[in-house]
Amino acid sequence: MGRPQSAIVFHTNLLVGALVSNLALIVASSSSVPARSLLQLRDQDSRVGQDRSDVYIDSMIKAGPPTESDNMQYLMRTLSKFKSFAEGSREGVEERHKAEEERLQASLQETKDQGTVLALQQSVTSNAESLLETRRVYNNMVNFASSMEQFLKQATSKGTGCEQTTCGAHASCTDTTLGAQCVCNEGYVGTGKDCAAPPEFMPHQLLFEGAGNLQTQARDMNVAIFGKNNIAVVFADMSRGGIGRTVVGNVREAGMAVMAPPEAFTVAGTQAFSPVVVGTEDRRIVVTWRDQNTKGFCWMRGAAMGTTKIRGAEQHLQWGEPVEFCKSQSHKMAAVPMPGNRVVVLFADQIAATQHTPAESFGNSILLEVGNNGAVTSLGNFRFADYAVCRLEVTKLTPKTFVLAGRAATAIDEMDSSVHTNQEAMALFGEMSGDDLVFDPNPVNLEPQGKNIWARGVSLVAPNTFAYAYQRGTEQKIMLAVVHVNDTTHRMKVVHQPSEIKEGFSPYVSMLSVPYTAHDPHTLTYYEGKDNSMVNVCSWDPVKNALNKCEDFMWVQGKVKSVSGVHLGGGKSFMVFAPESGVPYYGVFGLSKK
Repeated sequence: MGRPQSAIVFHTNLLVGALVSNLALIVASSSSVPARSLLQLRDQDSRVGQDRSDVYIDSMIKAGPPTESDNMQYLMRTLSKFKSFAEGSREGVEERHKAEEERLQASLQETKDQGTVLALQQSVTSNAESLLETRRVYNNMVNFASSMEQFLKQATSKGTGCEQTTCGAHASCTDTTLGAQCVCNEGYVGTGKDCAAPPEFMPHQLLFEGAGNLQTQARDMNVAIFGKNNIAVVFADMSRGGIGRTVVGNVREAGMAVMAPPEAFTVAGTQAFSPVVVGTEDRRIVVTWRDQNTKGFCWMRGAAMGTTKIRGAEQHLQWGEPVEFCKSQSHKMAAVPMPGNRVVVLFADQIAATQHTPAESFGNSILLEVGNNGAVTSLGNFRFADYAVCRLEVTKLTPKTFVLAGRAATAIDEMDSSVHTNQEAMALFGEMSGDDLVFDPNPVNLEPQGKNIWARGVSLVAPNTFAYAYQRGTEQKIMLAVVHVNDTTHRMKVVHQPSEIKEGFSPYVSMLSVPYTAHDPHTLTYYEGKDNSMVNVCSWDPVKNALNKCEDFMWVQGKVKSVSGVHLGGGKSFMVFAPESGVPYYGVFGLSKK
């Protein structure tokens, strides 16, 4: 009587069946892999399967049913051949795309026609994206085959416990009936020993510039997301005299971005400092900037995206005229989109002294409307503070409400002038009501006795709840607090007192709203670490009003001199940055449960 088939073989058969099914799905869903190669693979597989079946049946007649060892060896041989095929095909694809890249770049050098140059640049972009998609398919095939080989090897040997197993980076150990296994964390690919981010999560150059062209050097980068994963990036281009340039595009589900050629938004002969961009649901954008580092004029300019309705011109921008709206500006402004193609711009303002009145510094805002031709119309100015402000950051709470964070002058009690409150880490509530902006006159102050509060960021965490991260300059600590806003009275209450999340100095501290999911609230703070660019992620417990499980992760190796980010949804974040070289890049990283 034959020996009962073991659970090991049973599970192996299930996984091999899953391998075939998953590969069929991958092949069917990928439009980047040449159809001829796929058909050849299927035909070869069927022929090989038929030949092998004949041999297999013949061996059973002569020697009886195969043993478990025979099954394992047969599966190992099949996986090895499959892996070799994938690796060979990947090499062929790399060579073909490299040759195509060289041909396109050579053509770019030879042509002078701008239309031809644009078409060739788009072809270069499409070629690079096609290579990434195809490479991803073959990498998945190789990684799956490698994982299966490792599983089969473990299945034929004695396993050890997780206490004796050391997994690679981005992997976790799991005790199974087969012993300890290293498994890549969600969002990573590999065998458990060499897990890495998928190719689409690697940094990519923001601009495709041919060899011999002037290399862009970006400063003061800022990014916004709007509509259906449309993005707009603005920056000052130091290689072109500090002019302001913008790039718009769309982020695909995998994390790759399709970008239009850059366009200048500044007036000819002028520079841009600390540009900020926001976009509306109807694909209108507004850019604000100042034209000098200190004592500059404030400018804003609107644009409508894809209004021509011409096929292939979905990313075309129709610009309105630039508008000057304040002067003597030395600080970055903040902006937030509102429903109905409206935008709120918040900035530090002042009135010069006259013979009869002293100089006055205050916080000001302007409510704008962007037309379908990109023109901006002011609906009015609204003060939000009667004291000097700077370092402004803003986040939305609801479609029409928002929270503004900033550094402000010391507040003096109107009833008792001896009572002073430092407003180095203040926040206040704002709302669009009709054609007006309304601000709550009672800000919350996280450090009423603190001084030298520098970089900061603010983000939505949960309904009517926001997080506030900031740099204590003197102590060189990064702090994080959580504040709840009453949805009726709009009064703010600190529900988690400022706590240290990182020791040390960072030239920037910023945050992303709802970095994971709305049902699983987290905070995400990005900052400069000792040697690399880091993010700090904390879980938020809305019942206990507590932050917990705070962890630090490197999101890009090395330091960056300019960085900005937005949340894409599904746990993915889209970052734009420039290292010391100034070359602008974009990258995607994701949060996942271990």
